[in-house]
Amino acid sequence: MKKFFVLICAAILICGCGNKIQSVPPLPGTLPEILSAPEKIDSDIYFDATVSMKGFTTLAAGNVYLTLPDLLVDMCGAMGETKFFSFGEQIHPLDRTNYRRLTAPEVYVEPITAVANVIDRADPNHLSIIVTDLFESESDWALVTQKLREKFFAAHSTVAVIGIRNSFQGEIFDVGLKAAKFNYNSFADPNRFRPFYLFILGRDDVVKNFLRKFNERQTLPNDTGYLLLSESLTEKQSDFSDFELDEVENFYSDDTLGLDDRVKEFGLDNFNEAASFMINWQYEPPLGACPLDLFEVDSAVEIFSVDGEEWTPREKNDVRVSLLRDDRQSESFLIKISLTPEKSLAEGKMNFVRIKVMPTEQGYRLPPWIEMWSANVDAAARNFDGSKTLNLNGILGSLKSSVFEASRPALVQINFVVTP
Repeated sequence: MKKFFVLICAAILICGCGNKIQSVPPLPGTLPEILSAPEKIDSDIYFDATVSMKGFTTLAAGNVYLTLPDLLVDMCGAMGETKFFSFGEQIHPLDRTNYRRLTAPEVYVEPITAVANVIDRADPNHLSIIVTDLFESESDWALVTQKLREKFFAAHSTVAVIGIRNSFQGEIFDVGLKAAKFNYNSFADPNRFRPFYLFILGRDDVVKNFLRKFNERQTLPNDTGYLLLSESLTEKQSDFSDFELDEVENFYSDDTLGLDDRVKEFGLDNFNEAASFMINWQYEPPLGACPLDLFEVDSAVEIFSVDGEEWTPREKNDVRVSLLRDDRQSESFLIKISLTPEKSLAEGKMNFVRIKVMPTEQGYRLPPWIEMWSANVDAAARNFDGSKTLNLNGILGSLKSSVFEASRPALVQINFVVTP
């Protein structure tokens, strides 16, 4: 995902305003650049070649894993150059002919898994895909989470996880507190299939596009779960470019400044009276979105006023944000913004208001499939179940917390300028 950009790069000369407003300094902060999935983007695909992955190659029935290399080269090759790598502790490039060897059991001989090294290697400008069973030597997933937070989430990039339950016959390592080893055979029973995972890293629009296309290409009935961890919680950006205004009080619409259509321009009828407006908002969750409690939301409000050629932050405001269900159609909501101008805005100056509506941490949950596929660490050795992944809930829960901390996910961004 590209860096955020400054919304207005130079002052905009204003006509028809007399001497009241001569120019608009570049607005404070940034808006996300409007992105579409690029025609070309390179992909780097990393296959975990440790012994714990061998069991996915041994049975024919219910085996998606054996078709995965060809599926990925077909999907990613249509977007740009595709490179394959195998990894254990070290990372090994594979040429265009050797990637097919990833379906052969004899390839899986690496004794140590180091996903963290792959994160170090991953190019944020590419689409990176890591295929693994989520076994990490020395169970150091805290390090993996830290690296993903610093390299991807903090840079406004997205991480997705696809889990696929696959037939398996082989060894499973480091089970329970005593790091026991088990032989496991799923046979052809889908209820016994063991999950493997694809971690997809990259630009938000590219990752979301990959999930949609992968889902369309799934032809076998294997259980598949999707998780999307992004700072954008909707299928498309929600801003004034597609909001509908409703019940406007003490504001009037203006377009004197010629702003980006994602930023609304208002004037005030009376600076000393309460002002409010509503917008209609349609919630469109993308594939893999975390389930949300839309009545457990927070809002972050920033207000700036023009001081010469600078925007000065206001220390206090009384802006109130309410999210109401719109009973006229499913997944439709009304967002009401209320404020008292004399308490929130600088009188006689241009003011810029930036509001983000975000779920609370309690209202931002993992999809239910993750809990069902997760094995408890303490009980794993006593009641071993090879159809589950050790501490899956903890691993992906840690990633969910990381995106929440590094780049607070938002549902809606509301930006408007109030002219004097």
